[in-house]
Amino acid sequence: IQESERFQKTVEVAKDTAKTVTERTTQGIEIAKQKTQALRETAGEVWQRGGGTISKVRASVGSMSWRGNARETLDMAAREEQWRNIRVQGAEEIGVPARTEHTSAYHVSKGATLRWTFRVKEHDIGFGLRMRVQDWGGAREEEVLPVERYDCCDTIAGSWVADEDRTVVLAFDNRYSRLRSKTVAYIVGTEKAPGPMPVEPAGDTAAAASEPVPAA
Repeated sequence: IQESERFQKTVEVAKDTAKTVTERTTQGIEIAKQKTQALRETAGEVWQRGGGTISKVRASVGSMSWRGNARETLDMAAREEQWRNIRVQGAEEIGVPARTEHTSAYHVSKGATLRWTFRVKEHDIGFGLRMRVQDWGGAREEEVLPVERYDCCDTIAGSWVADEDRTVVLAFDNRYSRLRSKTVAYIVGTEKAPGPMPVEPAGDTAAAASEPVPAA
């Protein structure tokens, strides 16, 4: 009888322990879900605050395309006016091997605009935007624009205004492709924040107002 009671107590302790572990695991999963959701909401807010835009333009490539010059592939001569005041920080044709991604980071000052345009040569490529933030134990990257796949028929253009000094990471994602490497032409640059509007001196305004009106 005593052995039976001991066995029963052992079973009950084991059940209680399992229940406690299950509850803690469930709580941990819920906390992780909440943190993930919070990160997504924060990322969406950062994109919206910066007035983020992204557009697709369906256009054929010229005869000089895909020869190692991103400017020619993307026909930047036709966009010269749009990019006149933009400081180009990267212009490349790159290969993104299968099951990998290519990232490049840029510092964007508060109020400055980050602009980019790109095109993939064949098939499609994933593209997304992240921001690098300092945390305990080092830096981490938070999603600003979720990765979306764009096909080879479109030239993609986008922009985003930094709500504060940021390190922004552009990611060309080919991790979903098991075999195909992708060729991407891209250009990225920054545009300074617009300066304050000039204000007319008060003295000139006053003098103009005090000038006598000639008689009719």
